[in-house]
Amino acid sequence: MESGFFCEKCGMIKARCICGKSSTKRRIYTKISKPNISEIKKSYPNVDEEIVENFPFSEPRNGQFEIITRIKDAIDNGYRYIILEAGTGTGKSAIATTLANIYQPAYILTMTKQLQSQYAIEFGYPMVKGRGNFTCRDSNFDDRCDSGTCQTVPSTQNFVCDFGITKSPFEEGNFAFNDAHGTPIYFRSNERCNYWNQKSRAVESDITLMNYDYALLELAYVQHFGKRSLMILDEAHNIEDKLMRRMELSLSNKMLEKDVKKSIPRSMLKFQDPKEWIIFIQSLYQDYKDISLTKMPKNKADRINRTKLRLSELMTNLEENPKNWVVDGSDGGITFKPLKIDVYANDRLFRHADVCLFMSATILDQDLFCKWLGIRPEEVYFLGIKSNFPASERPVHLKTVGPMSQRAIKRTAPKTIPILEKIIEHHKYEKGLIHTHNYKCQQYIMKQIKDKRLIDHKSTDREYKLRLFEKSKDPLVLVSPSMSEGVDLPYEKCQFQVIYKIPFPYLGDQQIKNRKAQDPKWYAYKTVMTLLQAYGRGMRAEDDYCETYILDGNIKMLFNNRLYKSLVPEFFKEAIVRD
Repeated sequence: MESGFFCEKCGMIKARCICGKSSTKRRIYTKISKPNISEIKKSYPNVDEEIVENFPFSEPRNGQFEIITRIKDAIDNGYRYIILEAGTGTGKSAIATTLANIYQPAYILTMTKQLQSQYAIEFGYPMVKGRGNFTCRDSNFDDRCDSGTCQTVPSTQNFVCDFGITKSPFEEGNFAFNDAHGTPIYFRSNERCNYWNQKSRAVESDITLMNYDYALLELAYVQHFGKRSLMILDEAHNIEDKLMRRMELSLSNKMLEKDVKKSIPRSMLKFQDPKEWIIFIQSLYQDYKDISLTKMPKNKADRINRTKLRLSELMTNLEENPKNWVVDGSDGGITFKPLKIDVYANDRLFRHADVCLFMSATILDQDLFCKWLGIRPEEVYFLGIKSNFPASERPVHLKTVGPMSQRAIKRTAPKTIPILEKIIEHHKYEKGLIHTHNYKCQQYIMKQIKDKRLIDHKSTDREYKLRLFEKSKDPLVLVSPSMSEGVDLPYEKCQFQVIYKIPFPYLGDQQIKNRKAQDPKWYAYKTVMTLLQAYGRGMRAEDDYCETYILDGNIKMLFNNRLYKSLVPEFFKEAIVRD
């Protein structure tokens, strides 16, 4: 075993990070030494040597080599898209790592920076994050790189950062990377900017970790990274949401008045037909084109350029496909949102690799998944792996009080309190998680149940409260509307959970309302997917145990309504306990 540090500032994993003497947060990691390949070959003589040699651990989990073999065969047979639906416990990260090693250069995309860091810690790959995650070496005030001197000083001052990058080498050995266009980039000195140093390592690495938000910005706009052989997209059921959010464009009166001395006429805020906005958007685009950037700080100039580019894209989209867009207006401004992203997904993401591997525990329906992402079924190889978690170790108890919909919740919510109190008392020595789906339900529970075991959070301190909950040895109960995904709570970290409210997408959002009207199956899909993701937070291994309670009577819809029923997988149905 090899021990060292994972530096959250510079992204390095080694005995001593590049930050040198500068103060930095470091986290001890354990890197598994190279497995004994000859021993694995003896144990698995029928497995391709290339798979064995690139597998990261000394022993595979049950079925891992078979999954990797089938995916490798599909890639070698010319499939461009591979979909792997496999539950927690399959070891998808080891599968991803093996395939990335075989088909490098590769990208591995994760939903969050936290998951990105987990991959980096476990497998040692370089990751790339935005400027806001790094401390500026040119500042004496511990500024982040997104507010450092190179970003905030006007271009007229001709500031040159000694730690930054240039297109001209100053001495041999200061090469940083070649960008996507083949242009060589160099460092100005041997002492390197923390942000650019981690990015240069990531660009030059054969395997790079990115989170989706960074990847969608970097690959489509910045373009320092080139096309790679393989892109592994973890938690792939969320790709559509990520692309929708990236393509949204919000225009606030406050921003417009500051940038171009304009505001949106109040009479226009009622316009819901996207075609009615085309002329106004064209006018705004011209206003942004006319802005002089010469005296602006770089970060502001970059924002202006991004806004200009986004306005240009929006003009094209509204002109070519206005029915695919919705307009959400308020007193403070306007937001344009796409209804579907099937025609955009390839250009924005998938074209940056020869082969895309989608991994998720909740694909649910591969045909719908492909349809919504604009993927042609004939290019897809689908592999579904059944859950190996015994149903008896992950029971689902239906303790319903009636529907918890917006119209009925005032009547049914009071009935939930005595049931919650009984559940909490029954698990008085165990930690638990209550999924509320929204902050209103969270605060209702916190006001009604005066128990010191219960803790909640705000949107601003979610990560802090989650860490507090995970590390505590007390039997805490975390009440949250936002822990259904990206949270790993095995064994004693969570031994019971409550689905307080079925997670129907919010119909007060015009985008969701219009999409449901166009495609009711999509709305059902999003509901079932979010429910199943929440269900999986506390059951993380074959020998784990976690009980789940459902209080919302709308759960019956998932078993009785045709649209929902077809999406609910057997592994969830078999866990239902008829109390």
